[in-house]
Amino acid sequence: MDDAPLLFPRAPGKGFTVRTVAKALTILDLFTEETPSLRLADIAERTGLDRSTAYRMLQTLCEFGYLDQSEETKKYRLGATVVRLARTRDAVVQTGDLYHDLLRRLTQETQETSHASHLAGYQIATIAACPGLHNNRVFVEAGGRLEPHATASGIACLAYAGPAFLERALARPLTSFAENTPMTPEDLMAALTATRKRGYSTAPGTFDPEVYGVAAPIFGAKGLAVGAVAVATPFSRMTPELERHIARCTIAAGLEASRVEAGVVPESYLELTRTILE
Repeated sequence: MDDAPLLFPRAPGKGFTVRTVAKALTILDLFTEETPSLRLADIAERTGLDRSTAYRMLQTLCEFGYLDQSEETKKYRLGATVVRLARTRDAVVQTGDLYHDLLRRLTQETQETSHASHLAGYQIATIAACPGLHNNRVFVEAGGRLEPHATASGIACLAYAGPAFLERALARPLTSFAENTPMTPEDLMAALTATRKRGYSTAPGTFDPEVYGVAAPIFGAKGLAVGAVAVATPFSRMTPELERHIARCTIAAGLEASRVEAGVVPESYLELTRTILE
C-alpha cells in the first residue's frame, strides 16, 4: 500500500484545504436545469472568486471530468463524471423511480405541484418534482437548492433533522425572500414549534408571496429527517380545507418516502399524525 500511486500527487508548497473543496463544490452547485451552462465571468461573479482563481478551479474540474467546456461558446457545463456518479448512486440506492412515482400519486391526490428534497450541506436540494394539474400552478425546479428557513420543506427538515442541522442554520445569516420570511431565531423557532405540534410545516408566502407550501419530513435510518416531501399551491387557491387535505396526503407521502429511504420513523411522530391520517 505504501508504494501505491497517489490519486492527488503532492506539489511542493501547495496545501490541500477543506476550503478548496468547498469552493469547488460551490461551483458545481451553480449548475441547474435552469442554468445548465455558465461563462467564467458568471461563475466568478456568483461565487465571489477572482477570475484567476475561478479559472484554475474550473480547469481542475474539467481535468477530472466534473465539468467540460464548449469549444464554440466557451461556456462550462457538467461533465461525464457527474453523470457517472448520478447513475452509480441511482443503481445503489434505487430511489429515483420510486420518488417520481410517489410524487405523481401525490399530485394526482392534491392536483397541485409536488416535490421531494434532501438535505445538502447547509441547504436543501430538490431531487424530484411533479407539476400540478391546474393551468395556474407553481413551478418547482428539480436540482435547485434553497435556504431551509424560508420554505415548507426546509422548516420540516429543521424541525426534525436534529440539533446539529438547526445550529448550523441559525449560525448562518437568514436571507429575506419575502415580507414575512422568518428573519430572527425567535421567528424561526416559532415556525418549528408549530410544525412539531401538528406534524407538518407550512410556508405561507415566506419564500414566494404568491406560493403556499405544505411539507412533511422524510426520516432516515437514525430517526432524523433527511429531507421532505412538499406540495406547493398558489396562495390564492389555498383554503383551510385544502390545507388539511394536502397535509394528510403529504404526511402519508412522507411516511412512504421514509420507507423508501429505509428510515426509522419516531413513534412520537406516528402517534402525532395518526389522527390526521385516519
